[in-house]
Amino acid sequence: MGRTPLDAPERLQEVFAAVLHVLAEVGYARFNMDLVALRARASKASLYQRWPSKARLITDALKANLPELPQPDEGTFTEDVRVIMRAWGEPTPFDTAGIFLGLLEGSRQDADLACLREEHIDRAYTEHLRVAVDRAKTRGELPDRLDTDVLITALISTFVLRSDERGVIDSIVDGLLRPLIGIFRAK
Repeated sequence: MGRTPLDAPERLQEVFAAVLHVLAEVGYARFNMDLVALRARASKASLYQRWPSKARLITDALKANLPELPQPDEGTFTEDVRVIMRAWGEPTPFDTAGIFLGLLEGSRQDADLACLREEHIDRAYTEHLRVAVDRAKTRGELPDRLDTDVLITALISTFVLRSDERGVIDSIVDGLLRPLIGIFRAK
């Protein structure tokens, strides 16, 4: 009996899971098709036939495993962020911090990965925060001069780098955002 083709959904998910595990374990520089092929029990040739570069393979694996993210409107920016981050924090079989660090490393080394990551992955995570920030500016919770991109980067980075800590979402919202908003309002 032959192997299940890579086009089969369950087989494709096996390959994508192998990709994400390898990326989290070894980072981008040491990531290669040999490691993925071994872990996914696939031939390196079949991987290259479908994905001409590791950047494209990683991007497709990430796209296939994007979580469903809500677009909350809880009435305040801090509560919107709390709901969004709780969705990010849903249990996953992958080492999110390892994947994030691998993507950062790879994006500095590989322009193709940086472009693909920005186009397909970053937007999926930042879109909801961007809407929440814009809504908060309209409500007067945040000043118009606030750099939305810097705030979003700070929130995502803090979440990912501390995601293994208990209560990280509440500490970001209550220990970082609420005091910052208080400073903005006091000015």
